[in-house]
Amino acid sequence: MFDFAILPLVTTLALGTATMAMPVVQDTKPAAPAAPAAPATQAAGTPSAAELQEKVGALFETLQKEYETLGEPTQEKMVAFQARVAEKVDAMLAGMDLATLDAERLAAIEPVLRLSPAATERYVAVLNERAKEPTAAGFRATVQAKMLTMTAPDPTAFAALLGHPGFAEAVGSEEGSAVLDSASEASADALKPHAAVLESLAAKFNADAPLSLMAASGGYLRACSAALPKDKATAIRTQVVAALQAKEAKVDGREKKVLERLIKSVNGAAGRGELIGFACPTLTCEWVSRADGSAPWKSIADLKGKVVVLDFWATWCGPCVGSFPQVAEMRKHYPETDVEIVGITSVQGMVAHQKRERVQCEGDVAKERAETLEFMKDMGVTWTVAMTAEDVFNNDFGIRGIPFVAVLDKEGKVFKAGLHPSDEAAIRAAVDECLAKK
Repeated sequence: MFDFAILPLVTTLALGTATMAMPVVQDTKPAAPAAPAAPATQAAGTPSAAELQEKVGALFETLQKEYETLGEPTQEKMVAFQARVAEKVDAMLAGMDLATLDAERLAAIEPVLRLSPAATERYVAVLNERAKEPTAAGFRATVQAKMLTMTAPDPTAFAALLGHPGFAEAVGSEEGSAVLDSASEASADALKPHAAVLESLAAKFNADAPLSLMAASGGYLRACSAALPKDKATAIRTQVVAALQAKEAKVDGREKKVLERLIKSVNGAAGRGELIGFACPTLTCEWVSRADGSAPWKSIADLKGKVVVLDFWATWCGPCVGSFPQVAEMRKHYPETDVEIVGITSVQGMVAHQKRERVQCEGDVAKERAETLEFMKDMGVTWTVAMTAEDVFNNDFGIRGIPFVAVLDKEGKVFKAGLHPSDEAAIRAAVDECLAKK
């Protein structure tokens, strides 16, 4: 049976396709996006969805074996591998008319449609045609086409999708939630044309609403804060929070835990619309250290007068550690008298060393701090690291994935948030603007 764990790797290496923000850690098989509607009847002789899934599985088995023979994945090797992937995908799809496939069959082959430029182009053409439907299926097709053709995240483009006639029906779907999350980062000017749609959605939030809709509450409330008058946004917030609390009281198990996290998130500073331009939310620094073991300060409040770059991270987070060279360059670029760079983490119960075996520290905070210090030495960390009482997925900052960077101005107010440490240009621009302020 095909190991779907290789799918994200093959997709990334073969295409490097731009995607919406997703969780940093994904330990389960990813759910295939819901396919848009297709003709009700299916042409005779077309393989069944199960048969197509088998073909996809066999193709990925082949790709996995070929990838394992590459050795050191140099750029030249990966370009050649990408070309071979595309050839194999095109061969599998030869003679298949995507426009005639029903939703189940299209969903079955969706994973490979992203691995060939020609197949992607064919798929986008189908999606664009189905996007014309004024339904939830049409909305999902619109979002999927946008994700495939967008080269970089664009909150304004996602805000425009709120105007699709099928959005209100699809708001609780994976695509609907993703659009709300992304659109909520757009400017108020981009969101205000959709104020009536956003206001109408409030009625959907109640104790009996599905969890999929409740999961969209954070993005929904942020969008409302930007698009609606304060009194209306406040009333909607009260209604949504009450709905979350009422539903949380009725359920248990995993669903209860999900709702508890949602409630904390929407009640955080970012969820209330009180992050950017406001004083930095409380960060209780229980351990502060440089790689040499010294503690240059005790509290974030001690750093007033400096511009502060907060980089939320964890030792197990590959993208966090992968961005260390950029953070080190930034540390070299700015004098410590003007700019403090702080790696914010929290107790994780283990330290995922890169140059030695990972160490379990569950229940032993002192051990985890000592191991984190060794990690810092091994990885050449030249900036200060702080462990906070608040979880690294900090609700006040609205953090749903790490790494996550926030910039504080010299007064200790949050100037920017949600940056990625590898985006050195954006971080430096924010830092320079703060430094220029009198």
